[in-house]
Amino acid sequence: MRSLIAAIAIIAAASVIAHADPDPKRKVVVLEYRSHSSALKGIAARIQETMGKQTSLQLLGLDQTRTQYGADLDAALVKCAGEADCLAGIGHKVGASDVVLVAVSELGDVILTIQRIDVSQKKAVTRIADSLPAGAEPTEDQINGYLARLLAPTDFMRYGVIDIVANLPDAIVTVGNQSRGKTPIKPLKLPAPAEYVVKIEKEGYESFTSRINLPPDGELKVEANLSLKGGERAWYAHWYVLVPAGIIVAGATGATIYYVTRSGPSDTVPVMGTIE
Repeated sequence: MRSLIAAIAIIAAASVIAHADPDPKRKVVVLEYRSHSSALKGIAARIQETMGKQTSLQLLGLDQTRTQYGADLDAALVKCAGEADCLAGIGHKVGASDVVLVAVSELGDVILTIQRIDVSQKKAVTRIADSLPAGAEPTEDQINGYLARLLAPTDFMRYGVIDIVANLPDAIVTVGNQSRGKTPIKPLKLPAPAEYVVKIEKEGYESFTSRINLPPDGELKVEANLSLKGGERAWYAHWYVLVPAGIIVAGATGATIYYVTRSGPSDTVPVMGTIE
């Protein structure tokens, strides 16, 4: 039985073509369907949790989907019985691009089937099946393997936002050795996690440089104040700067600037920048 299911899984995964460059931040519904089996309790939630750690997808679990769809969601799942076009209707109603259906059944062993359904195409674009001994649970490595086959490679690309604010217009902004335009500029959405060097320059003014670590799904605000070359040093180059998250001391070789990290409406974290 195990070898048969493995063969089915390989054939199914190889015969289905995934999305071409799907939106890595699109809404995806994760649902669970059981065919007279109580095995693998919480498996859909585990898969959703791992997807949340590895991707920037907007994920809706069963409870969140029920809130948007209505109280008859469970009856609709039973009626669909795993049929892709029917499940696509559920996804369409809640504004999702994809539905991930985690199905559990038993044929001696426990059969775990996961399919990703494209809502617009109304069909499964990826399908995986695995056979597990009764009482066994898939390991984290196994779940990672399922997702690697289930999702397109671009789904694992994560992003963060850098919001750059300068005190002068028409200053040249360079992030990661790439020109991003002149101030004022819109917030930049960039691959994360990653380290970036932010540089802001304007002729006749001291340039500003800061090295930052951009977290996935996070937003960093970089505030730069450029001063005239050879002019009187700005106040922030001489004094302690008090900000909500702590105190930054101006360095001997240049002014200390800070940016704030926003993981919530009130979180602020200062980080060093320098005037060159």
